[in-house]
Amino acid sequence: MVRFKRPARIALHVNATEEFRVKKCSVLVTGAAAPGFVSIVKALKASTVYDMKIIGSDYIATLSSREFVEQIYVLPDNRSPEFSESLLELCIKQSVDVVLPIRTDDQIPICKSLGEFRKAGVEPAIVTTDLELLESLLNKRKLMEYCNNVIGLETPKFLYSNNKDGLRGAVEELGYPDVPIAIKPSYSMGSRGLRILDESIDRRRHFFEEKPSGIYSTLDDVLATIGNDFPEILAMEYLPGDEYTIDALCRKGQTFAVIPRLRKKMTGGITTSGVVVKDHNYEKIKSSVELIVEGFGLSYNVGTQFRESTEGIPLLLEVNPRLQGTTTMSVAAGVNIPELMVQMALQEFDYNYQPKIKWGLEMHRVWLEIFKDDKRVWKNE
Repeated sequence: MVRFKRPARIALHVNATEEFRVKKCSVLVTGAAAPGFVSIVKALKASTVYDMKIIGSDYIATLSSREFVEQIYVLPDNRSPEFSESLLELCIKQSVDVVLPIRTDDQIPICKSLGEFRKAGVEPAIVTTDLELLESLLNKRKLMEYCNNVIGLETPKFLYSNNKDGLRGAVEELGYPDVPIAIKPSYSMGSRGLRILDESIDRRRHFFEEKPSGIYSTLDDVLATIGNDFPEILAMEYLPGDEYTIDALCRKGQTFAVIPRLRKKMTGGITTSGVVVKDHNYEKIKSSVELIVEGFGLSYNVGTQFRESTEGIPLLLEVNPRLQGTTTMSVAAGVNIPELMVQMALQEFDYNYQPKIKWGLEMHRVWLEIFKDDKRVWKNE
């Protein structure tokens, strides 16, 4: 079934000083159960350009996000061969104009079916239409190799292996146990599988004085946990300095905004306290992000993470080719990235765009409760 794209409907709104036109459109945001979903929806609702109908989807039912969108639909897992077809059918049924995938691994099946989405008048906001490049972005080892060998970006020292003896040799070559080493699966999402191998950790103090995080371990413990079914593991130089998460607004390799956020506190890998900064590392981070965007030919929003080395140089940790959980900080700082992505998808983006960023803006996350009884669902505000 093919839905031809309808002309955007225009609604006329009047304020105290002028008349302005707001276009109607329909946006589907995937990843409704993801931590950043609600903040992204709020950014879309704050649009001054569009009156948006917003729906959500995920492979699991969610209670909290239902209060913020018109409807949430449960679809097959993105690893299922039915995912893309089910998502497209939902887009056609709901007359969706733009899809914003906020689960990283939604993008590969969408990319494979991109032609079908576009035939139906639906534009998915995926970072690249090149499947090979997209798969390289999502594989941490391939990403580091591409950055080193193709686009000439300095990265932390790294090695990799797909067996126990090889991993032991890799971490020892990088200096373990004399220095800490970071390891993580080459293909993983949201800090899953990340461990810091550090023999110097005071385990008694860590046990009694710190909340459990599970991030610190030893090589022997990790090898025992993984067992014989051994995936490819990346071993990297441990970076001890300040950590930055960066939003980059871009289109076809051209960067329009780079917004670094210094991570002051994290819970479960998610920033719970941070500040938008233009500090001594800004120019280095900005030029590195622009090199990544140009080198991969990326579009829409790309999240990157950098951390200072022992020498104080910010080096790439990873690339998240999607809207991030803390994109809300960039929105509050003056760059409404979700709205601008919709403009790009609808080919209405102003390529003369110049961001006005509120440097020094701080964010502190707090809880919001959602309640449900037999009659209704409501949020505590």
